[in-house]
Amino acid sequence: MTVRALTLLLLASLTASTVYSSHVQAKKEQATIAVAANFKLTLEGLILDFQADAPNFSFQLVSGSTGMLFAQIRNGAPYDLFFAADAERPEQLERDGVARAGTVATYAVGQIAIWVPNRTQPWQDFFREHRGSLAIANPALAPYGLAAMHLLETGLFDNEPKLIQGTNVHQAFQFVDTGNAQAAITSLAQLIQAGATQSDFYLPALNDYPQIIQKRVLLSENTAAEALLIYLGSARAQRLIESAGYKTASSLEQPS
Repeated sequence: MTVRALTLLLLASLTASTVYSSHVQAKKEQATIAVAANFKLTLEGLILDFQADAPNFSFQLVSGSTGMLFAQIRNGAPYDLFFAADAERPEQLERDGVARAGTVATYAVGQIAIWVPNRTQPWQDFFREHRGSLAIANPALAPYGLAAMHLLETGLFDNEPKLIQGTNVHQAFQFVDTGNAQAAITSLAQLIQAGATQSDFYLPALNDYPQIIQKRVLLSENTAAEALLIYLGSARAQRLIESAGYKTASSLEQPS
């Protein structure tokens, strides 16, 4: 082989190597995340903040009620990470060996709110006189619906409202937003995200319903999912979660 031919061969080899290296660097690590409906918009915002410093990670979100997502995971849905609206289902997945051992942790503590748009009565009068419809999430599927049922059992309303059940808090919110219900018990986060005015919702005391401890769990070995969880543990991410309408485990530990 001549020197010229050898030089051309080496140049071709180096060019191919450079193209392959650039392709590998440009390729994004992707994770598919199952997320409870109440946390979807908050998680989207957190991911955008995370990707500002980590553009090589991408995420696909699948949202729904915790019960529905749990059933999908048990049936083999290929999710890498699960953000539930309760603690029980991630813990169950870990016990059953479906999730990675030792990866269950609390990421948020939910708050419920009673939303009555364009309310004209004082809250005390509304709770005494309301006889119309009230939208809630299905308590069999959604922890926010279960919390709503516990709140109703405290006797907050003098008259039993006409309950309309959605599969999750987002659907309960939509019933009111579209005029198909007069009021809703939904998540505070949902109302903040929708830009609801503070005068239009009522925040029950946290001890009027069971704490909505929301946990997450890893379902696979996935670099993007693991990197996201490291970010979510940062002080910045914790502040963003709290500003979205949630408590965090650390904020509940602080003295009032």
